[in-house]
Amino acid sequence: MKKLILISTVLLLAGCAATPEKLRQSEPDLLLESTNDSKQVADCIAEKWESLDYLIYSPVVNYRVKDSGYQITHYIDGELTYLADIKTTSVGSKVQVYTTSIELEFLEDKALSSVKLCSL
Repeated sequence: MKKLILISTVLLLAGCAATPEKLRQSEPDLLLESTNDSKQVADCIAEKWESLDYLIYSPVVNYRVKDSGYQITHYIDGELTYLADIKTTSVGSKVQVYTTSIELEFLEDKALSSVKLCSL
C-alpha cells in the first residue's frame, strides 16, 4: 500500500511540473520586439541567463534552434523557471518569455531584465 501511495504521489508531482508546452498555453510574461536578429538576441539571453547568480543554485540553460527562430530554457534545481521563444521577423525578432518564477514585486527579476537588455 505504501508503494502505491508513493507511486501516486510521484505521478501527481510529475504531472504538475512545468514544460515548455504547458508554459506556452498561458499568456507570455514578457513580449518584446527587437530590430536585432533572432540569433543575436538568443545568444545574448543564453549568455546572461547562464551568468545569473542565485544563492545556492546555478541555473541550467538550454539553447535550441527551431524552424522559426530559437528557444532558450532556464532551469533551477531541475525545475523549468523561464522559457524564451525568439522568432525571426522581417524587421528583426519577436521575443516571448514565460515564467513559473514568483518574484516579489519589490525585487527586480534579473532574468526578465536580461531579456529586455538583449532586445535593445
